[in-house]
Amino acid sequence: MIKPFTLLGVLALTTVGACSDALTVAPSASVRFVIDAPLCSSIIPVQLSIDNVLVGADTFRVAVTSVHLTTRAFLVAPGAHTLGARVPGGYTWSDRTVMFAAGDALSDSLPFYCS
Repeated sequence: MIKPFTLLGVLALTTVGACSDALTVAPSASVRFVIDAPLCSSIIPVQLSIDNVLVGADTFRVAVTSVHLTTRAFLVAPGAHTLGARVPGGYTWSDRTVMFAAGDALSDSLPFYCS
């Protein structure tokens, strides 16, 4: 006699095994935002968006004691995506639409000039 729990376990493993072949996930792409501020010495907070959705915030540190010019990588699905960035209450970079292929790794440059 087969115990009910053993039978359920075999059915669950069979179902998971059958589904794993059907659920092939396409490799994602990634984007990092990089501040390009050659004439600055500043701390610049920036809000980052992908497809008009806020995905994160970072604080760039340009030419100060601990330099930080590049964000972490944000994963996106292959296809076209709109990238945006803005300083809260201040400067806004123009949105840019980029086509990503699976496995792409893009650095989106954010030019910034201090006066």
